[in-house]
Amino acid sequence: MAKSNTMIAALDIGTKTVTTLIAQKSDEGVFSFIGKGVADNNKGLIAGDVVDVQATAAAIRDSVSEAEQISSKRIKKVYVGVSGEGVRSINSHGVIQVRGQEVAKTDMNRVIEQAKIITMPDDREIISVEIGKYTVDGKAGIVNPIGMACRKLEVDVLIITMPKTMFRNLYKAVEDAGFFVNGVVVSAIASSWAVLEDDEKNIGVAMVDIGDGVADIAIYQNGDPVYVAVMPMGGKFITDDISKVMKIPPAEAERVKCKYGNVRPEYVSDSEVFDTVVIGTNAPTTKKVKQLATVITPRIEEILIEIKKKLMESQKENIIQSDIVLTGGSAQLKNIQCVAEDTLEQTVRIGIPKIDGPAIGLNDVLSSPGFATAVGIIRHFSCRKQMEIAKRNGWLARVADIFRNFFE
Repeated sequence: MAKSNTMIAALDIGTKTVTTLIAQKSDEGVFSFIGKGVADNNKGLIAGDVVDVQATAAAIRDSVSEAEQISSKRIKKVYVGVSGEGVRSINSHGVIQVRGQEVAKTDMNRVIEQAKIITMPDDREIISVEIGKYTVDGKAGIVNPIGMACRKLEVDVLIITMPKTMFRNLYKAVEDAGFFVNGVVVSAIASSWAVLEDDEKNIGVAMVDIGDGVADIAIYQNGDPVYVAVMPMGGKFITDDISKVMKIPPAEAERVKCKYGNVRPEYVSDSEVFDTVVIGTNAPTTKKVKQLATVITPRIEEILIEIKKKLMESQKENIIQSDIVLTGGSAQLKNIQCVAEDTLEQTVRIGIPKIDGPAIGLNDVLSSPGFATAVGIIRHFSCRKQMEIAKRNGWLARVADIFRNFFE
């Protein structure tokens, strides 16, 4: 029987919606997804940046409340995925001399802290440190060096930062909703945990999550993340185009995009139509699916071109030896895989979240690319061993104190 203290709640605060997932871990170590909540957040965020704290807090409460009702559980602490145009990543390397004859946990903590000593603007905050492989006396690729004889210990880390005000506003929205932030992970890393295979990470792979307001990008090599970026373009741009060109209300444009959207107009019959309404009057009208596709295609191609530029700017495009894995809500558009391969000039696969354990009544929903971040948050914090090191080092507690003092 599962124990109550093994429950974990994930909060994916997106530009269009706030998603909550509740999972519970059994004695055998298998996570079951037991609750899901989705609430509209159309006014709270722009491109991942909180512009209305109270609206975002209300959406968080509604999302968590729905998940609580489904799971019959009460949530007090949440693990949060963060994104936004201001997210940046920095590769760093730590080196220390080991004081004893073999590596201890304190040595691992010390070398990580040493790697975190970087120069950055005063207006930025370290929100996450992704710990890579260790090097023990010149021997690289060590995952867990504890107990190894060693004189010099090194570690590679990926430090992820974002503007302080951006992070604090997000943190405040969660606290104003009545919840404690138990941990933070950047959305690009979370989605990677949901859709990437270990072999892909080892060979070299790029994960691209095209959400509503932003596209999250993560590149992996030798099993570890080496680059993270966020691009302020997503599905909302497509919806806005549909609304303007086809003269239908934004909410209706989102509906028809999700139901009929196709990025290959040549694959759509001229006879295919859908019923909708005229913006401003709500008068019924009929539109062609092919016209819808001709509106969607240029924008999705533009987004993909910008993603390609971002991958090339990172100077890490040669690392990508495996597929580019495309996920997120926009990855559900019909034929997007074909267009992505043509534009990115690389093999592309659609990333479906991996559900290891039971998800009674939720399997069909959680297997959608749109839930990649939320599922990934659960997987990240339930599986990532390095998290325990960060906890013992008091980092999460210090972050909580910083923000609590800031808002008092």
